[in-house]
Amino acid sequence: MLSLTKKSDAQPVAAPLWHTNFRNFDRLPDTKVVRTTFFINTAAIAVTIGMLLLLGHREYTNYNIGEQKAEAQRQIDSNKKQDADALRLSKLFLDEEKKLNEILAFVKVPVTPAEFIDLIGQSLPKDISIDNAEGRITDPKNSVFQIRGRVAGSPDQASGIASSYVDTLRAHAKLGRIFDPITLNRLDRDPAGGFMSFDISLTVKLEKK
Repeated sequence: MLSLTKKSDAQPVAAPLWHTNFRNFDRLPDTKVVRTTFFINTAAIAVTIGMLLLLGHREYTNYNIGEQKAEAQRQIDSNKKQDADALRLSKLFLDEEKKLNEILAFVKVPVTPAEFIDLIGQSLPKDISIDNAEGRITDPKNSVFQIRGRVAGSPDQASGIASSYVDTLRAHAKLGRIFDPITLNRLDRDPAGGFMSFDISLTVKLEKK
């Protein structure tokens, strides 16, 4: 009979091979198909290009804004002289219009200043003296004559004389037709004594259309 023996029992086990590994992995070349440094360089270049594009866009935008500002300033400078001329002509026109209105108002007044003084002198009582008279006739719709003077007598007498004088002016044939209202504005004691100072305004009637 053949004896059955195991192969392991028939042959001795060989010892594993061994040798020292002298490889320096840090200095070995990168044998990958696509090296890692390629991705790093590509990313760095992409970031750099992106920053350059962003910077260029900002510079271009700032350049456009500067050009727009310069163009606006040129337009302002070119229109400044025209605006100054327009303002000067407008002021000149307003001044001339004011003068013309004053002339028209003076012409339209139904009584001249000289005629007014003459009428006041004719209607003046003996107890009243006129210190000054003036006329404001620059506005056709608001022409006013004004007389200031003094009334002799005590305060009660002077007050009665002044009121009576105003009534006389209102009843005057021509003055009453030209002026309305005729108003006694003030009646004050004169500091010198023995007199009362008065102020009477006569407003020219507006023409009826």
